[in-house]
Amino acid sequence: MDEATCNDIRHIFLSPRPSFALMTAALLIGVSLKELKKEIEDGAIVAVSTRMGQRISKEEMMVVAMRLWDLATIEEALGDEAASVLPEAIRLVELHARIPRYQREMLRCFAKRDETTVDAVLSRELEDLACAHSEELASAVPGFASALAWPG
Repeated sequence: MDEATCNDIRHIFLSPRPSFALMTAALLIGVSLKELKKEIEDGAIVAVSTRMGQRISKEEMMVVAMRLWDLATIEEALGDEAASVLPEAIRLVELHARIPRYQREMLRCFAKRDETTVDAVLSRELEDLACAHSEELASAVPGFASALAWPG
């Protein structure tokens, strides 16, 4: 990860401020102000009106960041401070699994296509599974509901 990406992620997650000015938000997520305003207009990003003008909440910026960068990149950028910012339930853990070869190759194929990692592809698919069974899992898995609702 390049230093600029690391700094942008750290700025978003570690900022003590509750919201970001639109120009700052655009710079942090790597889009033009015009593109950001279009995303707001389309409802992809939620902005709030304040006495200082339109702003994007820190929580919304975290949501956007998690769409832009996989959790491994975010954790790497945050380093030791990840534990103080990210709930334990969403922190990364190692998983060892035995699966049929074609499934491994399928995951690699999707990762290559999406220019990401197998971890990110698998995590995205498991997120879909979590959402589909959220009611059942909320009562069976400690911290599940808060992890699914995070950051707010």
